Amino acid sequence: LADTTGNGRLDIIGCHDDGLWVSLQDEEGAFAPLADEPALRAFGHSEEAGGWLVDKHPRFLADTTGNGRLDIIGCHDDGLWVSLQDEEGAFAEPLYTLEEFGVDQGWSSVLEHPRFAVRTTGEGPLDIVGFGPHGVVVAHGRGDGTFESPRLVLNDYGQAQGWTGDKHPRLLADITGDGHPDIIGFGNEGVWVSHSTGDGRFERAQLVCRGFGYNENAGGWRVDRHPRYLADISGDGRVDIVGFGGPGIHVARNLFRRFRTR
Repeated sequence: LADTTGNGRLDIIGCHDDGLWVSLQDEEGAFAPLADEPALRAFGHSEEAGGWLVDKHPRFLADTTGNGRLDIIGCHDDGLWVSLQDEEGAFAEPLYTLEEFGVDQGWSSVLEHPRFAVRTTGEGPLDIVGFGPHGVVVAHGRGDGTFESPRLVLNDYGQAQGWTGDKHPRLLADITGDGHPDIIGFGNEGVWVSHSTGDGRFERAQLVCRGFGYNENAGGWRVDRHPRYLADISGDGRVDIVGFGGPGIHVARNLFRRFRTR
């Protein structure tokens, strides 16, 4: 669900076998019937539409140019592809923009290597942030749908440091309210945070909560059974941790630089 037209209403976007489909929402909240053909014959499962797989090839909707229009960003086997949306709402043929973030470069799956499209430098263009085999990688956006060469900005949260997709969720969110996304990782011992420095880099990881982690003394949380979310439940402008554990719902309040479970 995303606002593809800029009218403030959420539309439905789906990647099917033959490509990208869009159903626009009208003023009364109804969704238009699907057209006879997809909006774009790309980013789909079939070979004719690119051979995209849900477990290997993440796809995002994000404004890469700053024109208020959502574009399509996809990480395929060979790297990063982008399809720009024009003023009429049509999507252009995908452009191969970066030889990184793909299966061929070691990003084996969506679960193992989460990737995000966020602004890491304040008001600048969207960047790509990924948790790669060796740590956190950032590719800064140029504002035209293309990205600079990626760089390793933090030797942590990767497979080389013991983080795995089947045990350790990793997310990006603004923890301190300064407008910059921080890294939140649910590790073995609990919740780890690396604060953004505001220039596309991140501070060293700090253990901020001894809960919601994989080890038994950290709650014995499992990816396939215990979803964890970041949401502002107190209305103070800072995200808290909400987890669905074995006994029920657990909450950790955000105290700016740490989280409190009670």
